[in-house]
Amino acid sequence: MKRFLHLCHRWAGIVLCAFFAAWFFSGLFMIYVEYPALTRAERLAIAPELTFWRARLSPLGAANALRAVDFAVRGTPTRNVPLEIKDPAAPVENPAMRLAQILGRPAYVFTVGAAQPVVVFADTGEKLPRLSAAQAATVVAAFAPAARPRLLGTVQSDQWAVSAALNAHRPLHHFALDDAEGTELYVSSTTGEVVRDSTRRERILNYFGAVTHYLYPHVLRQFPEAWAWVVDVVAASGCVLALSGLWVGVLRARRRVPVPRTGQQRLIRWHYVTGSVFGIVTLTWVFSGWMSMNPGKLNPPRSPAAAPAKVLAGGTLTPAHFAPLPVLPVGTVEADPLLYDGQPLFLVTARDGRSSLVSARAGAAFRVPTAEALIARAPALLPASPLVEARLLTGYDNYYYSRNPQNGTAPLPVVRVRFGDAAATWFHLDPATGRILNQSTSTNRLFRHLYNGLHSFDWWWLWSRRPLWDVVVITFCLGGLSLSVLGVVLGSRRLRVEFSHPPTHG
Repeated sequence: MKRFLHLCHRWAGIVLCAFFAAWFFSGLFMIYVEYPALTRAERLAIAPELTFWRARLSPLGAANALRAVDFAVRGTPTRNVPLEIKDPAAPVENPAMRLAQILGRPAYVFTVGAAQPVVVFADTGEKLPRLSAAQAATVVAAFAPAARPRLLGTVQSDQWAVSAALNAHRPLHHFALDDAEGTELYVSSTTGEVVRDSTRRERILNYFGAVTHYLYPHVLRQFPEAWAWVVDVVAASGCVLALSGLWVGVLRARRRVPVPRTGQQRLIRWHYVTGSVFGIVTLTWVFSGWMSMNPGKLNPPRSPAAAPAKVLAGGTLTPAHFAPLPVLPVGTVEADPLLYDGQPLFLVTARDGRSSLVSARAGAAFRVPTAEALIARAPALLPASPLVEARLLTGYDNYYYSRNPQNGTAPLPVVRVRFGDAAATWFHLDPATGRILNQSTSTNRLFRHLYNGLHSFDWWWLWSRRPLWDVVVITFCLGGLSLSVLGVVLGSRRLRVEFSHPPTHG
């Protein structure tokens, strides 16, 4: 058994230690370099003001013009896929909607399921056809008026535009601004909006960071199922390697080991020492990385269920709630419809990021959501279960937090509601909008520790004490890197021995 264990660790290490070393090395970059994305601040800074004073068509009127055939395509990183539609002429029920300024005109952007969105112009009622490269060039010129954009091509996806979040916008028109930062932009062919940007620095550093860490080369990542399978196999195998190494270390500690005399013996000794110190965190990092893939779909979605959402909304949001023409405050650059207590409202956002609610019926008074009102309604979220707690949070903790609050995620204050049902369900409610931000069960909160906690060390008591968090994470990364590099060296030497002394057969 011991012999098998040593052989298992040796040969698994020969195959996997290079992955381990790459993960620890790339993790150091990921602490300070994020994957290219158009941030909320960047998006708002260049967003044109919504000119719905020019609108001639209401949201309801625009929605009534939609047909099932309009939502006949789903985007993927490799190609756009036609969706099966039983009745192309059937009207569309309850599409999701937002207000936007597209090609200098007020427009409604409608979405149904996984289908690519449809843009209906509010001034004429015409639908936006697939955006051409020439039209995309005018979008880029408005985004960066001082630049001289250059079309690099129209791509279904590439290294920096492969995530599923961009499936709604494929194919993408890819432009270079030829500025000092080497900025590149991607324009949606479905909505005519800039949906991603990157700089030369981000692209270079991310090859050492996220691309390496997530096994993210485009040649693999463009096939999501294949990529997920590879990551699952490598991570699960890595857990076996780390476990076997810890076991070998325990066995070694229980017997007397002679003082190393050769260079090879000293390397083995240091591999044992670094494994003794950093082996457990190596195991937990590999395991938690595997948990990020949600193997077996054990971690359920955290999006709120329809029934609790209706409790706060006072019904189901439909285009019928928005029959009048929208009247928005001056300076509005984003407007999202919502329903609170049966009242149709718009959540409007200005360029400086400040948001407020306005009635969808111009000038009409409405009941503003408050923390007290949400707490009073909390028992109805799960009426068959006992309410354990409903209280206002004014700060982050382990179960409600954001690592990038400037992006508008996890707003504060928030109402936390806890129930005593079998799943130990929690809700977080936003007093600013009256909406459910997320819903979680005990399983979700366990996975929060198994993935985010063990992998990112973002337990709030530590994350909120940077640079202490940085010191801890960098120390463990360097320790794990040392352990892994020693494994690579030992493995390569073992391979040289094996190939230089092939077995003989008599």
